[in-house]
Amino acid sequence: MIEIRGAASAAEVEAAMVVLDSVLGNVRGWQLSRAQQRELYLATPTLLSIAVDDGRIVGAAGCDGASGIGGVAVLDECRGQGLGRQLLERAEAILRERGADTAGLGSLDGAVAFYLRCGYEAKLLVQFAPEVDDPEPVIADLLAGVLAGRIVDRRDWQGHPQLWLRESSVDWELKRRIEDVAGGVVAQYVMDKRL
Repeated sequence: MIEIRGAASAAEVEAAMVVLDSVLGNVRGWQLSRAQQRELYLATPTLLSIAVDDGRIVGAAGCDGASGIGGVAVLDECRGQGLGRQLLERAEAILRERGADTAGLGSLDGAVAFYLRCGYEAKLLVQFAPEVDDPEPVIADLLAGVLAGRIVDRRDWQGHPQLWLRESSVDWELKRRIEDVAGGVVAQYVMDKRL
């Protein structure tokens, strides 16, 4: 039987990081935040939920203890058993216990449907990769073209512009059209849920 619980040691954190890397390893957002999340989980292992099958970690979900979920991953051979949902629910419970009223996370395209089934709502986030020297002309093209007539909230995050769209449904064609406007334009569904 597979047990869902908090990590209890540095060794379990490291083993869970291997699982997270195996599922999320090529994702830019994971690569950018991996070191910070590892440091957080080593300092507070209970923020990292793990699925343990006969001593082997087969799934993991981490949270920041405030309102963010850093990643949910289950090894391919263990999918379809509800482990992802159980790991996510444990991470949400930790956030709730610490006073959070919402949970948020970035999502791989292939996982959006999973998060929607778990009660999350999708927002489309448009960001600009570092190779876009001046995103302002690209933003103007987006707003005059593919995003014309849509409600777009512009924000800055760590000095970088972001465009946020709250759509009534997930629209993969819109995501593709946004990314086709220029090289370095990255559109990603970000999920959030009231706890």
